[in-house]
Amino acid sequence: MKTEYDFFIIDKEHLKEKKTFPFQLYIFNPAHKKFSMFLNGNRPLTKEHNDFLDYILERGGKLAILKNQRKTFLTAQETNASEIPSLKERELHPLEKERLMNIKLKEMYEEKRGAFSLQTEFELACQTDNFEAIIENARMEILTFSVTMSPTVSLAVHLAKTHLEKDNFTNRIVAVSYLLAKNCNIVDQDALADIICGAYFAHIGLTQTPLTIARTPYLNLPEKERTLFQKHTILGHHLIKKSQIDISERCKKIILDHHERAAGGGYPSMKYGEQIEILSQIVGAVSHLFEYSSGKITGGKQSMKAILIAMKSKSYMQGLEFDFGEKVFQSIITLINTDKIETKEDHTELKKAA
Repeated sequence: MKTEYDFFIIDKEHLKEKKTFPFQLYIFNPAHKKFSMFLNGNRPLTKEHNDFLDYILERGGKLAILKNQRKTFLTAQETNASEIPSLKERELHPLEKERLMNIKLKEMYEEKRGAFSLQTEFELACQTDNFEAIIENARMEILTFSVTMSPTVSLAVHLAKTHLEKDNFTNRIVAVSYLLAKNCNIVDQDALADIICGAYFAHIGLTQTPLTIARTPYLNLPEKERTLFQKHTILGHHLIKKSQIDISERCKKIILDHHERAAGGGYPSMKYGEQIEILSQIVGAVSHLFEYSSGKITGGKQSMKAILIAMKSKSYMQGLEFDFGEKVFQSIITLINTDKIETKEDHTELKKAA
């Protein structure tokens, strides 16, 4: 969908009494703040067209040309860019200057280090228990997002700038969720911003429950406390809505649905299949992976490789889940190359966990 950044505004006088043009004419409607096609290229500007154009312009409408037809327009109309106010150089907003600088820094980094491989970096991070490289790569990419796209994208950039630096539990989930979404061919900045903000706020509802619940491994919680823990998705969703923070409805669904499971065994609404947004499944899968490896589910830490081997073979390990939708599941189990010959230690860990 074209936005205001795809056009430049001209005055009717710039048409210079010509009747046909090798470029398209668009009209900006100030009431709806949208651009719409007015006249296709090489179509005659009839008297009816001309009268209607005058009618639109008198009521605050504007005449516009696509920026990718800039050269065609200037040549055909024998006009210099300096004569078009909307084409004159404008001072860039400080945030846009910062974004352009971040794009250059990212390009320099990639030129020096080469292409980023999530599988390679994830395997190394698990071996060393250090996710700084993954977090930094995610941060570097997110800081190149356009802050003018939507409030959620702007918030995602702000969160990355102010919080996505240290290697901690939350930042691991945010960075890996973001990169796993890209591995699932989700590249739209709006969707990626939703998963960034959703991952940051997914467990905010736990702030509304007793501290002991968040600090106790899930499987060790008594039934009453476990039920209260499961309410954190509803509490988080309610808290976000009550705060009136300007984020997308899809982002709010991630907060509400990240514990829903594809076969209908999740909570809070026992949704299944396509009823669950794939971004919710990604945050749910990545959160579960780090919660399980850190002991937040069973009380005992597990190596990420042992967990992924168990997931790939769908071997029983108490509290381990597999039901994140086939696309997300396949992406998760390839985070580490488990096709290599498993060591004696891997088998020992799996037996202990089972």
